Amino acid sequence: MQFLSEKWEFAKGGAARDDLVEGALFVGDGCAISQASADIMLGMIVGKQKDEALKLGELFLKMIKGEATEDEINTLEEASALHDIAHMPARVKCAVLGWRALREALQR
Repeated sequence: MQFLSEKWEFAKGGAARDDLVEGALFVGDGCAISQASADIMLGMIVGKQKDEALKLGELFLKMIKGEATEDEINTLEEASALHDIAHMPARVKCAVLGWRALREALQR
């Protein structure tokens, strides 16, 4: 399954068994923030159930919007390093690109 978005591509690799994300990868060009966010995301979702991966994505988007509590941000582990992106409107789209692609791919 692939989801293409402008200059960025998300591809879910591997077979899904019992809604388990067994593998994922991304191939694409983008700024450092989009690449870092996607890399962090993939590290967080591999081995998770589909619903859990989607929940992490929703929580990440909530954090970027500045609506997440401190406890919620802490559950995002390494992704929490991007919480200050909420204060940089021009970079928000970069940070959430991979997470939106994930949602599109898993909801198909």
